[in-house]
Amino acid sequence: MKTNRLLVLFILLSFNTLSLIGQHKWSYDIGLGTSLNVGNVNNCNINHYTSINRNDSIVALDFHYKFLYSSLIHKSNVGQTWEETNFEINGGLKMDYLQYGKYSPFLACEMLTNKYKGYNLKMSGLVGMKYRIFVIPSVCDYSISAAFVYDWSDFTDSTVLPNNNYRISIRPKIKQKLAENLQLIDCMYYQPSILDFNDYIINNVLNIQTKITRMLYLDFAFTYEYRSRVPSENYKHHDILSEISIRLKF
Repeated sequence: MKTNRLLVLFILLSFNTLSLIGQHKWSYDIGLGTSLNVGNVNNCNINHYTSINRNDSIVALDFHYKFLYSSLIHKSNVGQTWEETNFEINGGLKMDYLQYGKYSPFLACEMLTNKYKGYNLKMSGLVGMKYRIFVIPSVCDYSISAAFVYDWSDFTDSTVLPNNNYRISIRPKIKQKLAENLQLIDCMYYQPSILDFNDYIINNVLNIQTKITRMLYLDFAFTYEYRSRVPSENYKHHDILSEISIRLKF
């Protein structure tokens, strides 16, 4: 398990480093913050994330990863040693074609490792289309997308859930400027399984971004995830994550 974690982290960091070299036309976001978890994990932890993207009128590329970790000392421990209470790495790579057009096809791949949610490793591949509903440049951008998703999961516990799953993903998205240096971004994902429509995932990510200086941002994020089917009775169906982060954009 530890070997898998280190391998995933090494791949993400290596991709990050290689992308930084010689890609002066790309933009970068690097953030550090703290998170409050409720659900399968109940604690306060630290998080770090990096996002690398390039947007133009033809092709848009985006690479991102996030690392969350927390530990504490249990008084019941004889040796008073630190015990891990949360460890998660998630990341992804996405390519949009004609992203500023009315219709925009995209490809994406995503990964997640978090044994506290029941995943040693989860890999997803997506192919879909985005439709821009309403746009006012530099003010708002409302869109909706539909995608086909293939999931492969290595579960932490024994489970009746399939290792290979096929889902439909519907995602409305809102980007709205609230003030001169304040922006709201809200994405909601509804992902029912084609194999069983009673097996579905709902994930809503609300982000409020505050621009402090040309390069410095303060972000507030709230994420709610509901899984109708979990690997075993050891896991809860919902997870809530509240975050505050300082971000550098350059």
